[in-house]
Amino acid sequence: MTEGLDIEIRRRRLRYRSARTGTKETDLLLGDVIARLGHELPPEEVAQAERLLTANDVDITNWISGRTPAPAEHDTPFLARLRREALNRNDRR
Repeated sequence: MTEGLDIEIRRRRLRYRSARTGTKETDLLLGDVIARLGHELPPEEVAQAERLLTANDVDITNWISGRTPAPAEHDTPFLARLRREALNRNDRR
């Protein structure tokens, strides 16, 4: 898909796409994390995030929140990071 592109270009695309997923909840959960941490994501997690964005928005929100388990192909270190960040976000409030 985007594997051959420069990592910085992929991070910028990821930042844009994650803030405009189609549902406000996913935009807030995913977009916020990418906006804050996207510049430091290793290439493996960038690829995991890119794959995650191919899933249904409602599913992504449910996987981040833990309402439903993620399928194996999306149950990645990046999704674990999203879950931790979502919990930390709630703790900050």
